[in-house]
Amino acid sequence: MELENYLSRNIRYLRKSRQWSQEELAMQLEIKRSNIAAYESKNVEPRLSLILRMARLFDVNMAELIHVDIAGHGGIQQPFLPPASEELPGKFPAGLEGQIDPQALEDFVRKSLSVRKMLEGFRIFYRYKQEAAAEGKADGQADVDNFLHLIDHMVSLNESFIELLQSGGKGME
Repeated sequence: MELENYLSRNIRYLRKSRQWSQEELAMQLEIKRSNIAAYESKNVEPRLSLILRMARLFDVNMAELIHVDIAGHGGIQQPFLPPASEELPGKFPAGLEGQIDPQALEDFVRKSLSVRKMLEGFRIFYRYKQEAAAEGKADGQADVDNFLHLIDHMVSLNESFIELLQSGGKGME
């Protein structure tokens, strides 16, 4: 299934809906005005880090920013949801007898969901890059394929680990 790319159209729509000039948006993103013009005219694709900054600035889900015609759907459907915490996780508090603290498990699952959302955002972005490469617009197809496989593998491992923790470690024997 090929996803439609509305990124340039959405950048223009969201900028105009806030009554910002290209210069004002460029100042918000700390980039040149000419870059905004290039993104809006589909001459250049922004880097992932810039797409994430745009999603935060416009308070829109990254997948929606890229693949949904926001103007045609009457506005933003899902706001940008940043990870709940930027802190590094400490040691996982497990009891001496293999018992897992329910609160620690709940915290781990919550943080894992946040990481999963981030990985899904990367997956969407790299699928977009993969489609662009298939159309001859970009190179590095092998890197994109490898990264997509890595994301799928990390999500799968994380889900398996959560299931193992929720079962109390049964299955580790």
